Amino acid sequence: MHLHRSGIVVFGLATASLLAASACTALLDRDSKQCSVDGDCKHFSQSAMCVESVCRVATQGDAGLGPPGCFSGTPKTDLEFYNQCTTAEFSKFDNCARLGLCDGKYDPAALVDPPDAGSEPPTDGGLNPPTAKCYDATERSKVIYMQGSTNFTPFIQAMAPLVAERGYTIVWQPTSSCAGAASAGFDAPAKTIMRNPTNGSQSFASYYDSKGNGTPCLLGYAPNSAEPNSGDTTDVGESDVFAASCGNTGWVPGTGAFANIGHSTGPIQAMVFATPPASTQRAISAEAAHMVFGMGGKGGVSTPWVDPNYMWSRSATTGTNNILSRGIDVPPSRWWGVDKKTGPGMRDAILTASADVAEKTIGTMSLDLADKVKVGLHILYFQARGQLAGFLPDSTRAANDKKNVRDGHYPLWGPIHLYTKLQNGQPTAAAAAFLLPFAVPNQALLDATISGGFVPLCAMSVTRDTEMGPLKSIEPDFQCHCYYESKVGGGAPKDCRACAGPSECSSGAPACNIGFCEKK
Repeated sequence: MHLHRSGIVVFGLATASLLAASACTALLDRDSKQCSVDGDCKHFSQSAMCVESVCRVATQGDAGLGPPGCFSGTPKTDLEFYNQCTTAEFSKFDNCARLGLCDGKYDPAALVDPPDAGSEPPTDGGLNPPTAKCYDATERSKVIYMQGSTNFTPFIQAMAPLVAERGYTIVWQPTSSCAGAASAGFDAPAKTIMRNPTNGSQSFASYYDSKGNGTPCLLGYAPNSAEPNSGDTTDVGESDVFAASCGNTGWVPGTGAFANIGHSTGPIQAMVFATPPASTQRAISAEAAHMVFGMGGKGGVSTPWVDPNYMWSRSATTGTNNILSRGIDVPPSRWWGVDKKTGPGMRDAILTASADVAEKTIGTMSLDLADKVKVGLHILYFQARGQLAGFLPDSTRAANDKKNVRDGHYPLWGPIHLYTKLQNGQPTAAAAAFLLPFAVPNQALLDATISGGFVPLCAMSVTRDTEMGPLKSIEPDFQCHCYYESKVGGGAPKDCRACAGPSECSSGAPACNIGFCEKK
């Protein structure tokens, strides 16, 4: 494995004439005061950077940029986004040496049906009902009932204080992405109700106080409960994936029978492959992951991941599985291995894997959960098909900037989806209390998004219109690149200009957004 940490590009040249003579980058403009942030240079090229107040664009020979043979123009295709020149860390997974794919031949349709490996048994061995009730006429009379991906709990914890300011309490039940989508009305009436568990493999709901602390509770005790002593109607269903990814392509909000289902897009969430603390494995390619999870190791070719008992995955109804499936050409229902039931369950299993099985163990989870224990498990560098090297979601293993998600180097991500039943074209008052903060950019929402481990849309430079669909550049109407990086990096980058108002910003980045100059 080749691990490369690109250093800061050496641009310490005193004059424009010396810059022009440098072999590292192409000088775009000789005005020594033309930019203060990278955004000032994007009208030249998406890869242009502001260096010593001058716009420069990387070339393949740049010292400190990689990987070798990287693309230095304005990316328009997925491969160009994947292979942009960058200062981020990268690690090449050698498909020839590791998998025998020396001629580049790879058949994404080649699959081997998995045996029935089963799933993890309930960890508690049965039900342990809580004593608290989710609804309380005095303390929690205005409740937002929500369910969805087990990956989403950290965001619920972060959003609870913001929602509490509106007088509401979130009651959250972790189920799955597709259960969350169905609960908004795609699978009505059967799936619209959140119910108390009937077996130990299900999770009780919890209410979250104004500090984001969760308390397990019993559903069905509100005056208008759909099923007294048993269940309540879901106000907002959360999913890590588009509803149409849940096995029914006709599940499209606002169309046909689903005209009264509303859809809001939330922040960006990445999915990752991970190995235990004692594993020496640090990278994986799409081809290797296909052999592991779609072919059971292909007869030992994908060493060391060849034992189905230590290929750990999530069920076909989860967002984790749906997004990763599209990245490695394995249908969600045809994964090999053991279903670890929940995101936290997966994380804990990887963290506690014994040293004697660590090398052959591999699992999947959402990045927000992995980030909480980044010093323990190993998030793998992922190398997409046709990509020159593998990348982490972050620029370095120590960073938390999601740089490679934000610019297109790391492809395994998608937006959070929030679905709700509409009445006369509008969400219920309870649903609106959760959804309305997303309608207007604000610092409180950004802070909650970042605290939850997600990337706000205003910090993204790429977007998609469909599940794991083609990448394309984006310039959000409201941008927050500098604020985001100041929160996740311990301070704003040097090329970010602080501001108290637009008059303090340049023509290339004229907007003053949450204390920093941005292009929009």
